[in-house]
Formats: sequence, C-alpha cells, structure tokens
Amino acid sequence: MAALENLKDMYDVALKPRMLRALLKEDVPDEKKPLGTPLKLSRVVSTIQTFKLLAESITGSMDDKLIERWKSAVDDWLNRLLFLVSSSTMPDKCWAAICLLGVTSQECSSERFLASYAVWFDKLLLHIQSPADSQFVKVASCTSISDLMTRLAGFPNAKKNGTSHAGKLIQPVLRLLQEDSSENVWEGALHLLRTVITFFPASLHRHYDSVEAVIASKILSGKCSINMLKKLAYCLALLPKSRGDDDSWLSMMRKILLLVNGYLTEIFHGLEEETKWDEAVRLLVPPGEITPTSLWGQNLLEETSDRARKRSKLSSVSALMHSCCTMLTTSYPVQVTVPVRSFLALIERVLMVDGSLPHAMSPFVIASEQEFICTELPVLHSYTLDLLTSVVKGIRSQLLPHAAYVVRLVKEYFRRCKLSELRTKIYSIIKMLLISVGVGIAIYLAQEVVNNALLDLNLNGDDASSSANPMAPSEALLQPCRRKRKRGASGSLEQKYDAISLDVEASKSHPTTMIAVKIAALEALEALLTVGGALRSDSKLSKVDNLLINMAADCCKGGWANEESNSFLPNGSTSTHADLQLAILRTLLASLLSPSCVRPPHLAQSLELYRRGRQETGTKLSELCSYALLVLEVLIHPRALPLAGFSSEKSSHEVNGGLQEIGHRSSDSDDVTFERWLGSCKETDTPADGPGKNINSKMPSENLGVQAGSMATKSPGQSKDEPAVANADVEMGNFGDEIIVESQQVQEPILQLQGFTSLKDATVSVVLDDPKIPELELTRVASGTGALVSTDKETAPVEAGMVDRGSEIASTVGSKNTTASALKETVFGSESDHDSSAESLPDIVDADPDSD
Repeated sequence: MAALENLKDMYDVALKPRMLRALLKEDVPDEKKPLGTPLKLSRVVSTIQTFKLLAESITGSMDDKLIERWKSAVDDWLNRLLFLVSSSTMPDKCWAAICLLGVTSQECSSERFLASYAVWFDKLLLHIQSPADSQFVKVASCTSISDLMTRLAGFPNAKKNGTSHAGKLIQPVLRLLQEDSSENVWEGALHLLRTVITFFPASLHRHYDSVEAVIASKILSGKCSINMLKKLAYCLALLPKSRGDDDSWLSMMRKILLLVNGYLTEIFHGLEEETKWDEAVRLLVPPGEITPTSLWGQNLLEETSDRARKRSKLSSVSALMHSCCTMLTTSYPVQVTVPVRSFLALIERVLMVDGSLPHAMSPFVIASEQEFICTELPVLHSYTLDLLTSVVKGIRSQLLPHAAYVVRLVKEYFRRCKLSELRTKIYSIIKMLLISVGVGIAIYLAQEVVNNALLDLNLNGDDASSSANPMAPSEALLQPCRRKRKRGASGSLEQKYDAISLDVEASKSHPTTMIAVKIAALEALEALLTVGGALRSDSKLSKVDNLLINMAADCCKGGWANEESNSFLPNGSTSTHADLQLAILRTLLASLLSPSCVRPPHLAQSLELYRRGRQETGTKLSELCSYALLVLEVLIHPRALPLAGFSSEKSSHEVNGGLQEIGHRSSDSDDVTFERWLGSCKETDTPADGPGKNINSKMPSENLGVQAGSMATKSPGQSKDEPAVANADVEMGNFGDEIIVESQQVQEPILQLQGFTSLKDATVSVVLDDPKIPELELTRVASGTGALVSTDKETAPVEAGMVDRGSEIASTVGSKNTTASALKETVFGSESDHDSSAESLPDIVDADPDSD
C-alpha cells in the first residue's frame, strides 16, 4: 500500500525507487523480455541522469523504510545488469546491459562504487579479451571500462588499485589494435588507451615501447582513414606523458621530425634543393651521434615512383604533423626543450614548395609527377600551417628570438598564397603572433596585414575611400528614414531599393570560404589595431577606417542576418554571414578605440550602427552593440579628471581650467590659498577713457597659462608692472560663453553670479555706462550664495560680465570702501598692459545716437 501513496511533488524522494522499479519492469530487458528499440534505451539513460535514480543520497530526515526501499531498488537494478552482462547467448541484451553498467558506474553513490567497481571491471574485461564476442560488445565494453576508470581516478585512496587494474588493460587493447580489422573497434580501444594514459600513466611504464611501436605501425601502414589517423596521432603524442621526463618528450619529437623530413625528401624530389635533408639532420641529430637509417620499421630515405606509396606517405606525414601539434599544445608534467629551429626549418621547407620546378631540375621531373604533387600540396600546406599555429601557441612570447625568421616566412608565404582556406589560416597565425609576441612584431607585420586585408575585404578591388554612388553608405546612415504609404512618386525609390537589395544579395552570395577569409582578415585587423594601433601610418589608417565603415553600412542596408535561420544546413552557410557582421562591428570598435591623434572620423556613423544593432534583442549582435556603446561613451562625453587631488612641493593645489574644480577642493587649505592671493594683488592706475563710453575688456584665453604654486603670492621684489603669473605649465582652455549679469537700479545693487558656487579664480569684467560712478564695495560672499554685494547707497546701472576662467586675470577684489578709480584700475589693468594691448582693442566711436 505504501507504493500507492500520493507524492508531495516531483522532488519527493519516494518517487525515485518507484521510478527505478518501473524502468526495470517496463524498459530494461530480462531473459524473457526482448530488447526494445534504441530510443527506449536512450529514454532509460535520460531518466536515470535527470532524476539521479542511482545516487542513493540519504539525508537525516529520510524515513528508514524509504532508505531501505531505495537501496533494494538499486540492488535489483545491478543484479539485472550483471546477469545480462554475463549472458553470452543474448548478445543484444548483453550489449544493452554493458552500456547501462557504464552509466551506473558514473551515476551510483561513492560507497556503492568503491564496493563494487572491482566486480564490474572483471565482468567487462572478459568481453575485451574474448575473441568470440561481437564488435558491438567489444566497443561497448571499452567505453564502459573507460567510464569506470575515469570515475575511479577521482578517488585518491584508490589510485594504487586503479594503476593495477589499468595495467591489465594494456595487452588486450594492443591485441585489439593489431588483430581486429574494424575501425570501430580501433576507435574504442584508442579511447580506452587515452583514458589509461591520462589518469594512470604509471601503468604504461613496462609497455611503453610496445605501445609506441603498435601505434606508429598503424599510422605508417597506410590502411587507416583520416579520422583514425588523427586519433592514432593523438595517442602517440600522449605517450611521453606516461614517463613524464624531458628526454622522452624530446626523443619522440626527434623521431617524428626525422621521419617526416625523410618522407618529404622522397616526395619533393626534383622540386627543391637536395641539401634540405642534410640541414634537417644537422639540426635534429646531436653532434657525435649516428643518424638512424630507419624508425618504427620504416626506412628514412628510399626512392620510389609508385604514386600510391607516395600518397600513403603524404597521409602519414600529415598524421605525424598532427601528433607534433598535440605535443606542442598539451600540458606536460615537466619543462621540455622544444627544437624551434627544426620546426621552423620544416615549416619553411614545405611552404616554399609551390609546384614550380627549379631551373636546374626541369629536365629531370616528369610532368605527371609534378601534377600529382600540385594536387597534394594544399592539404600538406594546411597541416604545415597548423603546425606553425601550434608552435606559436605552445611557445608564445618565447618565440621572440626567432621573430625575424617567422616574420620573413609569413610575409613570403602571404605573397604566394592564393587559396582561401590557406589565407584564412595565415590570418589566424598573424593574429596569434600579434597577441602572443606583442607590439614588437606588430611593427613588422602591420604593413603586410593592412595590404592583404584591403585586398581580401574589398570585393570590387576599388579603393576603400572611393564609391560609385553619390552618397557613401556611411553617410547614408545619418539620413533620416521616412516611410510613406503614397505610391505616386515612389518609382525611383523602389528602383533604388531594388538596386540596394541586389548589392546586398550579391555580397551574401559569395562562397562560405570567401566569407571565412573576410572574417579572418577582420580578426587580424582587430588584433593589429588592439596591439599596435598607434603604429599605423595616417594613409593606411584612413583606408582601413573607410573600408570598415563602408562594410558595416553595407551589412546594415540589407538588415541584420538571422543567427538561427537555416541552422540545419551543412557548414552553417547563413550563420557565417552573421559572423561576418559581428567581425565587422568588432573590428570597427577596435578602430574607434585604438590610439589616434585625432577624433575618429566615422564616430557618428558608427554610433548609429551600434544603436540599430542594439535593437536586435536576444542576439550576439545586440550584446556586441550594447558593449560598443558602453565603451564608446568616453569618446562621446570625455571626462576631465580634477587635478586638485594631486599635490606637489610648490603648491598643494593646481588650477584645473574649469570652475567645477572649485567644489572639489578642501575648505581649509583652499581658504588659505585664496586669502594669500587676495593679499598679493596690487592695484595699478588706469586712465579712464572718458564718460559715456562702453568698454568691455576681454583678454584672449588661449594665450594664458597658469603654473601651479605661482599664483599664490608675488615676491617682494616684483614691480607693479610685472604680471603675477609668469611662467605657464598648464594651458587652460575656454570654459564657456561669456555670462552677463545685469543689475537694475535698486537701493542696493547686487551682482548675481548665476550657476556658480564661488568666485575664486574668476575674472570680472565691468562695463560702465554712467560717467558718475559711485563708490562700490565688492565683498566676497560665501560660496553657497554665489553673489557679489555692493554696499553703496547711490544707484547706478552696472553691467558685470563673467568671462571664461582661462582668460588672464583682469580684476582683483580689494578691501572695503574701494574707490571707483581702483575699480577701473582693476578692470582695465595697468597702464603698461593698456598700452601693449591697445592695438587689439577696437576703436571707440563717439557719436550721437540721434544723429544721422
């Protein structure tokens, strides 16, 4: 009756044993019930992994009866599987039980696994050793044992037992590789061998040489597919990790490089210089050692004209290069010595062979042999470029001593290479070089990257700055888009739209390989702009900028590509166009952010593009555009950091060229500095220009510089004619337009300074309209009021102007009861200043306003 009780919800623990028994009853076969479809078996695995039916996660709040029911259900599950695994008369049910036992070893509790893994291992090992079992059973057994050994490696206390069990697997696995003829069995055996090498490397110490010989013989046999050759090469590259010393790694690498160079000597006979083999031996064989004549049962040098034999050797060379790539990019327990010069010599040897015949060898090469080599060279070049990529990845910045060699090699191959796939890889190599080595190599690769990128990205071969249309695409972005429903005058508009659509469709109809080249070129440009953006010449910079903004505008004209449409088609033909759009926008962002002496020329158009792309919510395009708008904010609204926080020996404050700096100063030190400045101001006499004259004295702000610490006081020896500020270190700019504050005739005229918190460091320009100037007392008020107060009893129209703070100091504030003449002197400056600046002031015309 307990099984019929209602559950709390889908997370109730009581559901787990009931679901497990339901699976045993309905979906798992037994000796009488036949095996269902593979779909039913897949549903069993999915249910076990989703609900953790075998976890037996017991908590303190669980009922003892519930714990017992769950444990009993797991016991029944295991008994059913072990019974089917041991059954040799039902191979299909045995295969299903082996698969489910591998899942059980991954999903069961730690206590049950440690108590039962030895029994499971012995049951599965029998199927690997038995020659009578079917291939499906052998492959399933290898996979399940691999899962079991992977779980066992997670228990440090079971490491010794795991090494002992792994040692029992080596000979059966090698036997499968040698005797069986099915690649499916080879794949399962290699998968198990990789697991043993990775987690239990000590188990291979006694079998190292035999494992190496078996794997190498399979690679060199010429009977494996390309996929199988890559898996064999991967296992061969992992072998030195089982020993974990430098000598094993270097010995394996030298063997591979010697065999590759020996095979290439035969393949490239008549297409290269005959000294290439001697150079390879000199770099690989240490002085005093004898060069081996054969490796892994293969002669290093032999002559053959059999085309099938040469094709087999080319496949072996590609697989061995893949093994070198794995050895260079896979972690190793100790530091190893990489033969960089040997690698670069091999890479140059292959890449410099393009099928052309040297003049001295032309009469000795048959045309059919040359044709055969030309058809095989693209694949060989592809694997060689992969090897160069791995060299850059594995060595990174330590490649710097060989940077000149690499740069020369890359430049030379870039000039020769015309195939899209190979150009894509060379762009990727340049990108990694720029990132790993840095600006040092960007100096020498910048010109080559820009020139080739302009060729690959410009579809029509025209200059990026020119356009056949009267309006460039980048300019069209800023034009307002008006949609009208009227059809009367829409003929020309429809024709233009059709023309644009045809252009966009033409750009989208390029092969996928061409789009891949464009993406690779854009990524290389992005890396160049990021690492060495400040090194670009102005002419190349303008071409790259124009090209990027035009490409981005072209992509935007036809709308953004859908990232999910046609995703089921092979090679993702439509998604590559979306990737191209993303690459264009990323490179454009790098161009905008790269160091430059001028403002980015296409900033407005780029911002419009990113705003449009941000509207594509839920896509990678929207994320990129949102990020671009965020980082471009500093270009749209640049922020000037206040300099008041920086101290120096000469002064504790520095003038910042903006009135907002006043609010950032500390009150105590600021008051002291301001009081000293007030005390150092000296008055000079300036003759008035006569009654009824309107004079507004302004000084050019761009000619003023303020030196920190020199504006506080003047030395006692300074004359009145000498300016208070002598030498300038910080050039101040205009703060804004002149602000005029007018005071009406009131009992107490007040000069209100709207919008400012203080008058410190400010300049006041006074325009006098009345010849009878009253005595005014200008008193500095608190910074919170921001006003100058006059205490004179008489009334007079006074017009005060605030000019930019960067202008020359034209007025000073004195003590109380300041006379009108002193105010004039303060406003118009000393006599010497007046004389020197008389030419810059406009002539004053004294005329009657009512006269004709």
